[in-house]
Amino acid sequence: MSALFVVLRMMRRVSTEVKIVFVTLAVLLILPIFAVVVFAASGASLIGDTVAYLNPITRVVDLFDTNGNKIGEVSVTTNWPARGYITDEFGTHENWRQRLGLGAHSGIDIANSVGEPITPFLEGTIIYNDDTDDSACGKSVKIQHEYNITSTYCHLDSTAQISPTTEVEPGVIIGYLGNTGTSTGPHLHLTIRVYGILVNPRTFLEGNPESPNYEGPTF
Repeated sequence: MSALFVVLRMMRRVSTEVKIVFVTLAVLLILPIFAVVVFAASGASLIGDTVAYLNPITRVVDLFDTNGNKIGEVSVTTNWPARGYITDEFGTHENWRQRLGLGAHSGIDIANSVGEPITPFLEGTIIYNDDTDDSACGKSVKIQHEYNITSTYCHLDSTAQISPTTEVEPGVIIGYLGNTGTSTGPHLHLTIRVYGILVNPRTFLEGNPESPNYEGPTF
């Protein structure tokens, strides 16, 4: 009887260890999926913070490369690229976006009337002017800034046709607000990336845009 008892105890112990192994494997398999869900729900904010972190005390944005090395810093600015109303924030994922199979919102939307001048939020160099309405972004301008920062200005009515490699700064008109591409109404869609990684524009921009000079819709 004692030998049988020992065998039964060993079997029970082995069974418990096997269960632990299976549970551990299940956790390891589920964690990456869980992480993707968390990042998607947060609008990629957590990922963006790894390359651009706003110090809430100094109001300076620390910039990092993809290996985590600090490469520079820039101060936050109030140079919003257009006047208007903020109608959609970075990272939102409303039901209508989900129904269309769209991911989280990749930038900030500023609504105003067609023709509102658009200016860079930061000094940089023109990469391209796309004056053809054949994409979701519509007519657009893309600018390269220091520290591998890029900004894209979508849904323009027209671009200012500034030649690529031309240096521009806040106050220089690069285009005019419009309703081209996949748009629900006249607005500017501003996207900012660091090393190609989406970053919330509010990391760099303080406050809100100057109010528009018209009483239009705030869709």
